[in-house]
Amino acid sequence: MQNLAESRRQTAEKEIGFTFIKYSISVISTILFCMTILFVPVIQHTSKIRERKLPQVYDAFRLLPVPSEEEIEKYEDKLEEESVVCNWLLPRVQSILTRYFHLGNEQAYVGRDGWLFYRSDLDSLIGYGFLDKGHQQAKKLNGKPWDSPLQPDPIKAIVDFDRQLKTHNIKLIVMPTPLKPTIHPEKFSARYVNPNAPIRNPSDLAFIEALVSEGILVFDPSKILFNAARQSDQYLKTDTHWTPKAMECVATHLAKLIVERIELSTSTSRSYTRTAVAITNLGDIAEMLKLPGDQTMFPPERVTTHVVQALSGEPWKPKRDAEILFLGDSFSNIYSLEGMGWGESGGFVEQLSFALEQPIDKIVINAGGAYATRQALAQELKRGDNRLAGKRVVVYQFAARELFSDDWKLLDLLIPSFPELAGQRVQGQHVTITAIIRNKTEPPAPGSVPYPECLIALHLQNIQTHNGVSLPEEVVVFVWGMRKSRWTAAATFKVGQEIKLRLRPWTEVEAEYGSYNRQELESEEAWLLDVYWGEVANQSN
Repeated sequence: MQNLAESRRQTAEKEIGFTFIKYSISVISTILFCMTILFVPVIQHTSKIRERKLPQVYDAFRLLPVPSEEEIEKYEDKLEEESVVCNWLLPRVQSILTRYFHLGNEQAYVGRDGWLFYRSDLDSLIGYGFLDKGHQQAKKLNGKPWDSPLQPDPIKAIVDFDRQLKTHNIKLIVMPTPLKPTIHPEKFSARYVNPNAPIRNPSDLAFIEALVSEGILVFDPSKILFNAARQSDQYLKTDTHWTPKAMECVATHLAKLIVERIELSTSTSRSYTRTAVAITNLGDIAEMLKLPGDQTMFPPERVTTHVVQALSGEPWKPKRDAEILFLGDSFSNIYSLEGMGWGESGGFVEQLSFALEQPIDKIVINAGGAYATRQALAQELKRGDNRLAGKRVVVYQFAARELFSDDWKLLDLLIPSFPELAGQRVQGQHVTITAIIRNKTEPPAPGSVPYPECLIALHLQNIQTHNGVSLPEEVVVFVWGMRKSRWTAAATFKVGQEIKLRLRPWTEVEAEYGSYNRQELESEEAWLLDVYWGEVANQSN
């Protein structure tokens, strides 16, 4: 007897065999299908021809004969970024989806009452505990094949960091910064109206307890912000970061903890003043939605920041000889880094310095709080610049999402006994060079991170100068890899390519560009090289 599955298969074959389509319908369907397929490349070619540019699709020939996985991924990202149809259609479709269906996209979620949330923030709270062995193993396996192996355990990295700082008699303060949905879950879902505690990752409290058991001082501002949130908003509606008022409140509490637990020299005490400044800007999550530029669903927000100044009236500046070194990410940069759009000289480090009446040295970099600032510190030490000299405390601030998703590299804070002599640096002038790219880093895909700007690093060799100035045989150069969520010409550079750049010493521009998200070279050999800022010759930034 025939079984049911066999009977259904024979029936389907019989029905398909007797399917009849009119000739006219088949012709029309074929034409429409071909037009649909050809529509996108025809529009793309027409647009690029008008711009007198070769369409991005032909870059595929440069990948021959056997492209790597990294080259294929970058090629696909560039295709998407340069797509004329996508760039025209996506904002309009997203506008309809957001306005009428309250839908976000792969990076941004639409909450209640005009609030927006960053997907990575929510993923870090509703996912597995970041200390779960299964989750950590999954992080290792999900890493890209061309990257170095990922170290998923934050406790291991922070305990090792603390151990090395203790050899310099420096106290570490760890400050995991709570995320927007941790403090304001009610703004995302009505199910969380009147919450009785901050929303945490399952491993959050165990992480803090583990650090405390190792003798590490942990400053967790979650309760401070959560209690204050019952009275007023502590985070920006359309941005991932906190409000100026919330930031200043946390800075005041951290200052009290430092005064109670660490003895600072009174000889370094200095007073600062603050000036209120009104700022209007649209948040980074609203930008990630990629809505039309004239959208009105999410209007710019207006806040009042407090710019910190010396008594002379000059804007606050970090001091290399300060007893406090602050390592931080965008939560410290907002209201401080002008490029983020929320003003300058009013960020977390400035407010902490004001509350303590003490100067502070800082290394603050957007993104990568898990290791970017520690790596920058390690690089400076290897080059012979002892950033830890005279320090009594290091404050290590990072967004709590880093515990769940990022790489917690182990880094050695080694100070060479006899640092190599630096090459002859350019002093206060542009020097044009031609060089070969030995290695380079890549910017993130546009729209995949909250930060629209990113620096990439180039390891250059075979350097030829055009100004009669002698340079080392090899140098590291930082250039813009992404501006306003668009890749620059430098992002398309390839290893082995000859390029022409204008250079300045990195030290001359570090205060202006050093806090932007940047992709560092992983080779410790490159960390010992002289570092410059570069601009593509004969092209705009």
